[in-house]
Amino acid sequence: MNITNKNIDSGKAFDWGRTSSDYAKFRDIYPQEFYDRIVRRNLCVEGQRVLDLGTGTGVLPRNLYRYGAKWTGTDIFEEQIAQARLLKPDAAVSNDRAWR
Repeated sequence: MNITNKNIDSGKAFDWGRTSSDYAKFRDIYPQEFYDRIVRRNLCVEGQRVLDLGTGTGVLPRNLYRYGAKWTGTDIFEEQIAQARLLKPDAAVSNDRAWR
């Protein structure tokens, strides 16, 4: 699937799925303080269900699942979800474009 936006790369088509393996290797960039701030706001914690739209390779669910929330991540690129599965192989996957 190609994405185009005249304001990005002069409108050249971009296939995010083709970059998924690199995204999985290099995108987990947030420091622990980022996650601590989310949890201090009583978000993404036990008893909550969280929907991560555009989860990509599942960076947020992978780093916040230990706080007890039930996560569902979804992405329009199947390759992103495939990488999320590889990075969190024990996650139950509900379909090709979402994982739990």
